[in-house]
Amino acid sequence: MFTKYQWLNSCTGIEIHILPDGSLSGRYCMVTTGKDSLDIIEKGLLDENLLSVSSKLPGRRVALTLTGKGVLVKKITEDNAGGSLQLNNLFPNLKAEDFYVQHFVSGSNIFISIIRRELVDDILLKLQKHGVEILLVSVGPFSASHILRQLNFYGGEAVFDGHQISSNKEHEWEEYKYVKGAQTGFPLKIGIEVVSEQLVLAYAAAFQLALYPRLDAVSLPVDRIEEQLVDFEQKQKFNFRGAVILSAFFLLLLVNFIAFTHFNSLNESLLSQVNHSASSVESMQKTENEIKVKENLIKELGWAKGINYAWICDQLGQSVPAGLKLKQLAVNPVNGTETNRQRREVFDTGKLMISGDAGEISEVNDWILRLKSVSWIKQVNLESFSPSADDEKQSFIISIKY
Repeated sequence: MFTKYQWLNSCTGIEIHILPDGSLSGRYCMVTTGKDSLDIIEKGLLDENLLSVSSKLPGRRVALTLTGKGVLVKKITEDNAGGSLQLNNLFPNLKAEDFYVQHFVSGSNIFISIIRRELVDDILLKLQKHGVEILLVSVGPFSASHILRQLNFYGGEAVFDGHQISSNKEHEWEEYKYVKGAQTGFPLKIGIEVVSEQLVLAYAAAFQLALYPRLDAVSLPVDRIEEQLVDFEQKQKFNFRGAVILSAFFLLLLVNFIAFTHFNSLNESLLSQVNHSASSVESMQKTENEIKVKENLIKELGWAKGINYAWICDQLGQSVPAGLKLKQLAVNPVNGTETNRQRREVFDTGKLMISGDAGEISEVNDWILRLKSVSWIKQVNLESFSPSADDEKQSFIISIKY
């Protein structure tokens, strides 16, 4: 999967056939790679000056195959190679520096293809001027080695567009020759799609470029093309890995965002509960403080006993003997003053002070005994009993705790 997505998803194969008069005949085939298939999406011919390349193949990545005049092919065996292939030994009259050399190994046979550098460079320059990005170059029919078993050839010979290839049962090439006008005699098919003999090598070139990372491509060692191929391969890997890394970071960021949103929502919920609890505690403390203030006030006022003062006075009034005359009744009388920051009176809560006049001490004692029998009275004391301003009466002061 990683190999697939680090490479091309579509490309174009071009075969340029050099005619005997030096003119060019071009054919192209565009393919796209699917999940488990390679599909032809467009095919056709190019004009002899290759001017139609710019309109038919704008910005296309191309694999180029050169055939025809100027391409020399020679077969040798590994035994004859001796581990080192010297061009001057095979073609004594040629200058090695003037030619590109391509090797195609099939079984025990090696096919050597040569072509003039000047011719190749001129064709490459024409294509590149039209905006074509060439990534792979081969000469002869040898790029077809990857696709011959896809075509409906029968027996050990494959013939198409003048190329005659003989192979053994292991599909190893044994002989090759070019015979102008030689044809197979029946429609060629790739799968179920009929393909013209003239387009076989264009398709083969596209095939080996599309599957370059997984094939041993047959290619001509042109330095600048090989450099372009390496640069493009590294660029594709870099772009793919960059996209994977960015996608991974984006996924992590998305997961982080979702997690952050989730936990932030939980945090806000908990914070709301904490604030509500804090507010409740604060409100409760405030209420408790208010209650304490009011309790203190009630205590100071003597209301903490839960007895109505009017009722107390009424009860006392009903129990006063006829011989006693009351002058003063004080409920929770003042019991001094407190000076903190400001002067404040202190009340003696739960206490009654009664003063009055009596003719006889016995009358006061009788009343005190009567008061001690009252359920809401805790204690009764005679504070004083002394002569009054009226010579016939005595003054008394009684304190009652309730």
